[in-house]
Amino acid sequence: MTDSDEYETTDVVICGCGPTGAMLSAYLGQMSIKNVVLDREADITTDPRGIALDEDGIRFLQGLGIYDGIYTEIGTYLSRKAFLEMDYGTTEGGTGHVGFICHKQPVLERYLRDKMAANGFSALRSGCIVTHLSESEEWTYCEYTDAEGNTRRIRSKFFVGAD
Repeated sequence: MTDSDEYETTDVVICGCGPTGAMLSAYLGQMSIKNVVLDREADITTDPRGIALDEDGIRFLQGLGIYDGIYTEIGTYLSRKAFLEMDYGTTEGGTGHVGFICHKQPVLERYLRDKMAANGFSALRSGCIVTHLSESEEWTYCEYTDAEGNTRRIRSKFFVGAD
């Protein structure tokens, strides 16, 4: 379909570096899977769009080795919301964690991006806008505009939208 010399090649391209994209990138890097994350924003946004993590999210942070730091800096568990009449302070969910913790999304993203930067397999490209996607039987092809306004091309086995 396309001349491979025109395209940078990686294993996975992730579009979006919020908590989901950053966590996926960090886990892929932890497994030595090369990945490139394209994000529209130049830096971590200070507008917190998420405020809580459930026990699965807590477990994922623990798997990356960043739970203790995040909980120490920003964590607060929710004991209960009156209209639900559920005890979120229990550890009966099977993971041994409380039901939820509150967090500050910009701090969470900083921890995740630090983990990405440390693994040697994750590359974050900020200020990028994806302009075209296509695929063949073997590859996904992505064209994007980088922070300097240049058109770039990258191919990968998988493309993940995480925005």
